[in-house]
Amino acid sequence: MWSEIFELIELIMVRWFGWTIYLGALIWMFWWLKRDNNRTAYMDSVKQIFLEVKVDELNEKSPLAMEQVFTALHAIHQNFTWGEDLNGKTVLYLSCEIVSLGGKVSYIFKLPERYRNLFESAVFAQYPKAEIFEVEDYLKNLPHHYDPETADFEFWGTQWNKKKENAYPIRTYYQDTSFEHSAQETFVDPISNLIEAMSSLQPHELMVWQIVIKPVNDDWKEHAAHLVDELKGVPAKHDESLWMTILIAPLKFLGDVMDAFLNPPDPKARKQEPKKEDPSLMLHRTDIEKSIITSIQHGLSKVGYNAKVRGLYLAPKGKFNKSLRVPEFVGAVRNFDDVNLNGLKPDIGHTWTDKAYKISERLERPYLEWHILKRKRHFLHNFIPRSNWRGSGETILNSEELATIFHFPQTPHTRLSQLEKVHTVKSAPPMDLPIGNL
Repeated sequence: MWSEIFELIELIMVRWFGWTIYLGALIWMFWWLKRDNNRTAYMDSVKQIFLEVKVDELNEKSPLAMEQVFTALHAIHQNFTWGEDLNGKTVLYLSCEIVSLGGKVSYIFKLPERYRNLFESAVFAQYPKAEIFEVEDYLKNLPHHYDPETADFEFWGTQWNKKKENAYPIRTYYQDTSFEHSAQETFVDPISNLIEAMSSLQPHELMVWQIVIKPVNDDWKEHAAHLVDELKGVPAKHDESLWMTILIAPLKFLGDVMDAFLNPPDPKARKQEPKKEDPSLMLHRTDIEKSIITSIQHGLSKVGYNAKVRGLYLAPKGKFNKSLRVPEFVGAVRNFDDVNLNGLKPDIGHTWTDKAYKISERLERPYLEWHILKRKRHFLHNFIPRSNWRGSGETILNSEELATIFHFPQTPHTRLSQLEKVHTVKSAPPMDLPIGNL
């Protein structure tokens, strides 16, 4: 009898379920490949443009103005049906870049042409005196396939990811009072260190701060809300799945019937007193823990973007000054770190275009050269087309975090002699930023 039961179970699980799983895997693989091909074709059909934005010479707008721009640009987000997703439709993204060519700093944006009016309206609403020009891609002369033997330049690059999970915000202009100098009652611009490092480049050097963003829905906020409850000490709710509820429901019913039959209710029994709830654990939290919870909750009120944050330093061979420029670049980005909350860290393990030896440099040199070349090629493959889906990790930044790490600096509090800005006397727009003569 038992052998027949086991044979029946084997027949169902191995033969029937086995073929079902195999067929399901084939269907999923076909769907994924078709969607990927259609998505590539869809992205190739979207015309992209490059816009340079110049702000007023005496810009007094705080990063809040740029946050409003990012909030308006979130309208790019769309929800697609299964059929639209299969046909390749996807949420489009844009690239926000601070570019320094020889110490001349410019703000460049790459975006789909269909969103130009939306972008210009968002910028002019916050910066009425700004000027926007269409320019060519300043990276058009860079080869997509890097060959160190034939290339006349050397470069360094990396991607930055959040140090902790996305729910923890980085140091922002709004919440961090350390960006304000209390003695002088002035605002210390969080991006001033980065602009200063870029302004000090030599004529043959290029440095880029690239943030490729794609608006996302509010799914990321659910995990953040659970994290807030966990930090508050709220007991976790263990919700049963639908299948488990269906399976357990008959057993619970039988248990209730048996309990009622064996233990009839006593009419003299006292009414059950309401359960006393435990006092809130927030009473025992430190001020730092409370501020962390407040900061996370504050971020939940903002719209979110999936972001790829990258940096590039490039110069001709023989003039490549990595030992000077890279520490300046990385050090400037550390200005956005908060030891109690979050920060941005270079992805040394995957995208950093260098690798240190473990034991012996001489013995490991062939492997290191191969590994570094692979990383450099992958980095340019992601950087030049401004890819949002290639790279390491998934970083979610809300509009306030984005505005902190990318905004037009407040010139009254920042020394910006090389920043491209609108002067009182108007002149013809400058040429784009070529790098072919580096």
